[in-house]
Amino acid sequence: MSALENQPDNLNYLSPLGFRFTMDRIPKCTYFLQGAEIPNISLGEYDESTPLAALPYPGDKLRFDPLTITFRVDEDLQNYLEINNWLQGLGFPESFQQYTNLINDRTRPTTQGQDANIYSDGGLILYTSSQNPNVLIKFKNLFPIGLSAITLASTESDVNYVEATAQFRYYVYNIELINK
Repeated sequence: MSALENQPDNLNYLSPLGFRFTMDRIPKCTYFLQGAEIPNISLGEYDESTPLAALPYPGDKLRFDPLTITFRVDEDLQNYLEINNWLQGLGFPESFQQYTNLINDRTRPTTQGQDANIYSDGGLILYTSSQNPNVLIKFKNLFPIGLSAITLASTESDVNYVEATAQFRYYVYNIELINK
C-alpha cells in the first residue's frame, strides 16, 4: 500500500462552533446552550507509577468522566430551575416526598419508562464545516450531579449575561457517524 492510499478522506478540522445538544428532560436549558464537552474516557485511574501487573486487561470496565454543559440563564430562571428541581428531587433535601414527586411527575411526555423522571437520554450532534449533521454522540441515562452558582455583580461595565454549568453522570456514551 502506497503512502497516497493512506491519506484521510476528509481533510477538514472539527470546528468547536458546530454542535447542538439535546436532552428531553431539559428543553429550555438546551435552547440556551453555549458549550458542551465530549467527556474523557479511560480504563480506570492509572498513571506512570502504576506497575505493569496492575494495568487493566481487555474487558476491564471503562471510566467515563461527567458530561459538562454551559448555558445562558434566562431571566425567569426557567432553564436553571429545570436542572435545580431535578437535583432537588434526586437529593430530597427537605423530605422524601420531593423524590416521590419527581418519580410521579406526569407533566412531561416521555418514552423512557418507569425511570423516565430520574434519567434522560441525550445527544450531542457535531456538524461538518458545511453545517451538516455529521456525528451523533448518544448519552444513555443521564442524571444531574452538579449545578454551578449564579454570580451577580453590579460592578460590571458591560452586560455579561449570566451563564451556568451543569454536570451529568450517565451509563455510557456511543459515537455514531450520521452520513457515512
